[in-house]
Amino acid sequence: MWPTVLFLLSAMVLLGAVYALWHYWDNLARRTPEEEAFDERVAALNQRQANRISDDELTHPLTEDEAWQIMISRGKRGWRRRERYSGDLSRRQGERRRRP
Repeated sequence: MWPTVLFLLSAMVLLGAVYALWHYWDNLARRTPEEEAFDERVAALNQRQANRISDDELTHPLTEDEAWQIMISRGKRGWRRRERYSGDLSRRQGERRRRP
């Protein structure tokens, strides 16, 4: 009789431990829709970054003149973004202070 009771008690403890571990793992592994959306955005960004250079560009590197022209055009693009404040740091800080 005692071995049967001891076996049943051990089986219940073991099943309880397995259930507790499963429940703990399930809570860790569950992801919210926001987390899934973030992961999808990061995966899409990685995919775009990985495919920025075409095979043709890899097999035929740019000349120094072409690289210089690309650098100039990107610099002009960045300059247009900075024109908004004309580099006036105090004006930007004043705008931040005025906001509620």
